[in-house]
Amino acid sequence: MKSSWEPLEMLSSYITREQNDSWTYKPKSPTHVGVLGDLFSSQWIDDNEFNVRLARYRSIFPDPATTLHAKKTTMDKSDGIPILINITGNHDIGYGNDISQTRLDRWEQVFGRSNFIESVVIPDSARLKDPQPLGHSRRLHFVVLNTMLLDGPSSDENLRGQTWQFLQKAAELKAENPEDKIVILTHIPFHKEQGICVDAPDIHVHWDNTIIEQTMLTPNSTTWILNNIKPDFVLNGHDHYGCDIVHVRSWDEGTGEFSWMAYSTSELPSELETKAHEHEQIDRQDKISIREVTQRSMMAEFGGYAGLFEARISETNPDRIEFHYSACGFYNDLQVWIMIVTIAIVVGAWVLIISARVLAALRRILISKTRKHQGSTEEKLKKL
Repeated sequence: MKSSWEPLEMLSSYITREQNDSWTYKPKSPTHVGVLGDLFSSQWIDDNEFNVRLARYRSIFPDPATTLHAKKTTMDKSDGIPILINITGNHDIGYGNDISQTRLDRWEQVFGRSNFIESVVIPDSARLKDPQPLGHSRRLHFVVLNTMLLDGPSSDENLRGQTWQFLQKAAELKAENPEDKIVILTHIPFHKEQGICVDAPDIHVHWDNTIIEQTMLTPNSTTWILNNIKPDFVLNGHDHYGCDIVHVRSWDEGTGEFSWMAYSTSELPSELETKAHEHEQIDRQDKISIREVTQRSMMAEFGGYAGLFEARISETNPDRIEFHYSACGFYNDLQVWIMIVTIAIVVGAWVLIISARVLAALRRILISKTRKHQGSTEEKLKKL
């Protein structure tokens, strides 16, 4: 695979260095694996049950030393094991009404910080050879965001304030270097109008206005992030059905202000589609596009989906970074059973046909031998 660069979440290639100082690619061996929230239901359980469920989770991801920013590890980091990025979800620590310092501390102790920035140097060419030291070249930043502590009020306003302080820090990334790229990894999707995704925007609050449940972030939080963080790509979960949209910013002549409009990627206006998929500015004066992918659930009911995300240096323009996402569903067991039953019927039919033909042939042979035997007996009787 040429002109590819993969230091991202859920990539399609793993890079190994050969003795001749060249690079080779092994497909479908990611450098990073990201779990986009709701690792397991733990917001209402005690520590004993939490540890039981944690052990089950570790049986799938066995090396906690690869977990970014985790405080508790049991192994030394092993080369060749993808880095694990855990994103917190509402089933991990609860919505704003349920969140507490104790619940958040327990989660962060084993799964890593809920808000952090991980930066990777972007090589100057697609050859991935001798990238410039950090601070002297473009960087790609993973902004891992705890969206359970974004909209409020919450039961712990101090924790929510820390999240907004983190966002202010993240907003400085492109202010310092506009050529840097940002990928946001979070759980709750950004706001979009009803009808674009399966889930509609909906927030339920407690009597004290703390959030009990929400399907999307509020318009204000969404607009602030898009305007100030300026992400190049957004990955999140929460909506079990998944969604693939593009946020387009344009100048509103009526209000005299910039505004954001979300379009389904499959229904994007033709004049915007090509540019949006290339993640370029649609018009340097007034229009910008940002793609947001909500990963479809990995639960069997929804097809067992994962996602493959890749960043590439453009073959035609080394200054441009291309982002690619593919949804990867597990097989449908109904289809498998249909195939098994069909094969069984076909094989059974062939066995019956062949058996019938063999029996018919044996019957003919038996009849022929019987007739010969009868003829021989009659001749002997005549001689007597």
